Amino acid sequence: MKISEEVLNNISSLSKIKIDEDIKPKLIEDLESILLMVEKMNKIDTSKIEPMSHPLDEANNLREDIAMHEIKRDNYQKSAPQTEDGFYLTPKVIE
Repeated sequence: MKISEEVLNNISSLSKIKIDEDIKPKLIEDLESILLMVEKMNKIDTSKIEPMSHPLDEANNLREDIAMHEIKRDNYQKSAPQTEDGFYLTPKVIE
């Protein structure tokens, strides 16, 4: 698929990206190359290929989610400058 400078300018306008004049020819060439690759990929017969959720068949062997011990919040908050009802108090940063 050929991309004209008008199409590139339209893409630039829609994406709110300014494209310098000196890189437009190379960018058009690169975009045409990408579209050619997509066209080739669309021609591949994938009717006999099963869809995959992940390219690897390996499973994540994660540990079971078990609570090991309770967090001692009061001990941690002893070093905080200010706390109230179990919460850390911080200075207001938004007016």
